[in-house]
Amino acid sequence: MAPHLFTRALASAGLTFLLLVALTATSPAPRADATLIVCPTNPSPPDPADPSIIVAEPRAADRLTSPFQVSGQARVFEANVRVTLYDATGTALVDTFTTAAEAGPALAPFAVDIAFTSGAEQAGCLRVFEESAADGSPRNLVQVEVVLAGSIAPPLTGTGGLLGERPGLPGQRLLLGIAAATALVITLAASIRSSRRA
Repeated sequence: MAPHLFTRALASAGLTFLLLVALTATSPAPRADATLIVCPTNPSPPDPADPSIIVAEPRAADRLTSPFQVSGQARVFEANVRVTLYDATGTALVDTFTTAAEAGPALAPFAVDIAFTSGAEQAGCLRVFEESAADGSPRNLVQVEVVLAGSIAPPLTGTGGLLGERPGLPGQRLLLGIAAATALVITLAASIRSSRRA
């Protein structure tokens, strides 16, 4: 086989391998059902006639990608607004707080950017509330059922800069192998080209 034909065949085989691996490694996860009820029973909803917290974004059944913004209006103690994002299993992915522009008596705007990692697309529950000054329990709790888009976190680095295995990413070693195989194919093709020119 002539060197240039070998280079083309090697590159073609490498691309075919990468395509096959990509198709099998990224097969779509089952789509979360936005009607799935993942938020627990609300222990302290706001008064519908005079709500202390109004969440404008996100809305029910929105598909959230990381990062996303939670915004609305609040009239709460010391302007503190608590935001917690849960996955379909009830695990808290994010638990943070923000402050409204003013503390009562009028509603004041608030907004906070939320970044999360969710291994697969799934239903989620966003809870926005004020904490009781007496016992820290949620008050005026607004729950929004959402869909969390699947995401991949950046790789972890460990001693010596090597990539570490991250829980929830079982295909990380496969992806590293693909990257190494791609680099090998490119190096071989460049080597064959340079030897052909010499």
